[in-house]
Amino acid sequence: MQAMVDGYLSGLKVGDGVSFGRMTLFPVFGQAESPLRYRVLSEALADGAVEVRERASATVPELWLVNRSDAMVLVLDGEEVVGGRQNRMVNASFLIGAKSEVAIPVSCVEHGRWHDVAPRFGGGEATYFSLRREKEQQVRENLRATGRPTADQGAVWDAIAAKQRETRTRSATGAMNDIYRERAQDLSGYERALPVVEGAVGLAVAINGRMAGADLFDQPDTAARLWPKLVRSYAMDALDGERAEPVAKERAERLLRRVVGARIESFPSIGLGRDLRLEGDGAVGSALLFEGIVVHLALFRVHGRRSPGETGRIASASARRRMQRRPNIE
Repeated sequence: MQAMVDGYLSGLKVGDGVSFGRMTLFPVFGQAESPLRYRVLSEALADGAVEVRERASATVPELWLVNRSDAMVLVLDGEEVVGGRQNRMVNASFLIGAKSEVAIPVSCVEHGRWHDVAPRFGGGEATYFSLRREKEQQVRENLRATGRPTADQGAVWDAIAAKQRETRTRSATGAMNDIYRERAQDLSGYERALPVVEGAVGLAVAINGRMAGADLFDQPDTAARLWPKLVRSYAMDALDGERAEPVAKERAERLLRRVVGARIESFPSIGLGRDLRLEGDGAVGSALLFEGIVVHLALFRVHGRRSPGETGRIASASARRRMQRRPNIE
């Protein structure tokens, strides 16, 4: 597995960065086209090929996914699904087999609702970067302890509440999606300024003058389909703060090198393949590996103990008590 990840990383090339607001984006290019063929979740949900719904006995940390199509489906780490009894985000990247059903581990991103608004879930945003970074550490620790990619629900709720305060937004149900909705005009500015780069297999991003992380895929088509929501997810952490100078390309190249030869822990994925967790020199990450191919690799730069834009919040004792008291949480 080490050779597969290092081989993938060694074949990547960082392009010139483009800066807008407090963010610099570097397209990343690969050398070889992946033979894998799959769909992304949001498109499969939109045309009904995939259905996501509450389990028969609804619980917060799991949803039921049904793939009716003849194609595999990529579910992205941090991807939001909206509807059901409350909006959720996916805890890791999964590749779901054709004609299959599976329970997927999720976290609630809408604290104040537990009633149905729709029987099935639709596609939403990609969770903003700093929350993904915080969640990655929680998932890593729980994989080690239990083998399950679960997060700290109390910490997730606290982080979303703090982001609402930081972005000066309101939500009657504490929904992350409402933050995106209220800041849609600001986010669309980033999306227009940082469009899809043809041929790129992913992007590396700096926020407020510091490298934040990267999302990298096995093929340009996947990157192109997920690019707009990923740009918005990084931009959410770049909306506020001090304006910084653009970041040099060499720093993005160093970010990728930081996980070459990284310590790798391997866990069974909920779907196909393996869930890998990487710990390198000043960076951590996760990768979905299937048939020797890195389908998705997410990197998080670690500056000291925290990443740029990361809240660094952990669940307080009161938040953990709220989580334990909340009905239907297993």
